[in-house]
Amino acid sequence: MKLDAWIFPFMNVYGILGHTNGSSLSKVSVDSDASQFSGINKIISNVVHGMNKNGQLQNLDFKLKFKGTTYGAGTTFVGGYNNWFGLVDMNYTQTHFDILDGSINAFTLSPRVGYRFDTPGWNAIHLPSGKLNVWVGSMYQDVQQEFKGSLSDLSMPPELAGLMDMANKKGEGRFDVKQHLTSPWNVLAGMQYQVTKNFNVTTEWGFQKRNSFYAGAEFRF
Repeated sequence: MKLDAWIFPFMNVYGILGHTNGSSLSKVSVDSDASQFSGINKIISNVVHGMNKNGQLQNLDFKLKFKGTTYGAGTTFVGGYNNWFGLVDMNYTQTHFDILDGSINAFTLSPRVGYRFDTPGWNAIHLPSGKLNVWVGSMYQDVQQEFKGSLSDLSMPPELAGLMDMANKKGEGRFDVKQHLTSPWNVLAGMQYQVTKNFNVTTEWGFQKRNSFYAGAEFRF
């Protein structure tokens, strides 16, 4: 949900509130080098290495379920000449997931340029004449993060149950993952149709190295 207001003819400010409920599916593999350990850790390392001779700990399906809440704020600067327009949108968000300590912070910057068309009405369905905005642009995302949390919150593959019992004694096992986007920029193409003076619908596609799709409806007072 996004609530916004035009505080100047060229500047819009907004707040964001969202909820995420989803899952991811990935392949995980486990291996270990016994020469780097001693004592009980060396024994565990030898067990892991022995299991991997048969490929028991390779390419395992790992499904991770998660949910969380997103808060954020942003601003949009716009300008135009005749039917041509340009805009730059930027926002900052924080997402708190149930399986992670702390939050995921993200900064997004999106320049766009487009053209506005006048559209005829459709009397058969009582649709008045309106406006169609079409644009292209690009989006930059900065979401480099370090994810930390408890191993007890992860539903690891059953093949790793024995290792998890050793690594997560008394429920004190932890994970620490550093993650970043391989391509912070992608290309955007979108359109917005003004159905009435107060109501419009918007859709936008992102493609190249990072794919996305967005659709929404907006009511303005």
